Amino acid sequence: MRRNLRAVVTIATAVAAGTILTTTANAAPQPQFAATASACGHYQENGSAYYGHCGPTSIRIRVDYTSGGYDYGCVKAFSNTWLGATINIRWSEYVDTNVNQCRWL
Repeated sequence: MRRNLRAVVTIATAVAAGTILTTTANAAPQPQFAATASACGHYQENGSAYYGHCGPTSIRIRVDYTSGGYDYGCVKAFSNTWLGATINIRWSEYVDTNVNQCRWL
């Protein structure tokens, strides 16, 4: 009797797991945000520096210049922002989401 009960529980568990997996596999695909940027974060390409923002909100970034100075600017959600020539731009990075009174790049 115990062996039969164990077999029934094992089969029921396997059937339930198969149903869950099948249901999940056949579920409608969830919408995904696709960034228009070539990369997320700072990157350089063909002599130009860019900041690719892959997130759903606008953010503030810091841009470091090769001259030693730096500046802050804002970029929009899912954007690919040209920062300037790589000879002038050393680095850029995320700072925060405080975009009030921010200069948009």
